[in-house]
Amino acid sequence: MAHHITGLDHAVLAAADLEAARATYRKLGFTLTPRGRHIGWATGNYCIMFGGNYLELLGIAEPGGFTAGLEETVQRRGEGVHKLVLGIDDAAAARASLVAEGIAASEVQDLKRALELPEGTVMPAFSLVHLPAEATPQTSMFLCQHLTPGLLRRPEWLIHPNGAENLAGVVVVAEDPPSLEMPYERLLGAGSAVRTDRMIAARTGAETILFVTEDDLATLFPDLDHPPRSTPYIAGLRFGVHNPDAAAAYFEAVGVEHARSLDGTVLVPASAAHGCFLEFSARL
Repeated sequence: MAHHITGLDHAVLAAADLEAARATYRKLGFTLTPRGRHIGWATGNYCIMFGGNYLELLGIAEPGGFTAGLEETVQRRGEGVHKLVLGIDDAAAARASLVAEGIAASEVQDLKRALELPEGTVMPAFSLVHLPAEATPQTSMFLCQHLTPGLLRRPEWLIHPNGAENLAGVVVVAEDPPSLEMPYERLLGAGSAVRTDRMIAARTGAETILFVTEDDLATLFPDLDHPPRSTPYIAGLRFGVHNPDAAAAYFEAVGVEHARSLDGTVLVPASAAHGCFLEFSARL
């Protein structure tokens, strides 16, 4: 990949009530890490870890403190996935490469968060590079290098009762998806953005960000209701599972609303997952 990008590192789901989101995603069959707290901020999180990426549930842990705009985002746009994070293997080199390409990347920012483990608190550390809006049109992204990856990849956190094995992709409803081909190729590398009719599939590595119109969303996912929303927005997350039938059986057993597509894919509506639909399909 271009600019030291290694793939989709994680998606950030903004929750109005962090503990309620934790309870929901546990019922959905995900294993969550203990709670984390961002040092110097009033936000906290729970993470759903996979071998190569993860989903972050982000919310307010300490009312009245610095939230980097989280409260305003939830009030304005509602709950849901509002940010995507691309992994990088070297933050300083990534920034230098982006600047050389004419992309006004930020200076490298170091971040730590306190992770509350039973045996004591540990401090995962990260280096971040923020991107200007024009570099990632129709969605919000930044880059992240993990400095202490071992602290977030405990084997017991990677096993999920619903069978999910990876975060395989993201579905974004955008205005004029074909116009996104060039900027995402500039960010992700030549040939990374593939146009199919009105849709753009941007490959971040093993994962795909699919940009679609409202009409295409309804065509691709006819088994779900799609209440009107202000575009652009991240509509859904796609997970790979070993056995979709087992995932459906799990949801049936615990009383989670879901649907089955003709190809056997399992779909959980946004109303049952804090603002974005979840797709579970056979992992290739």
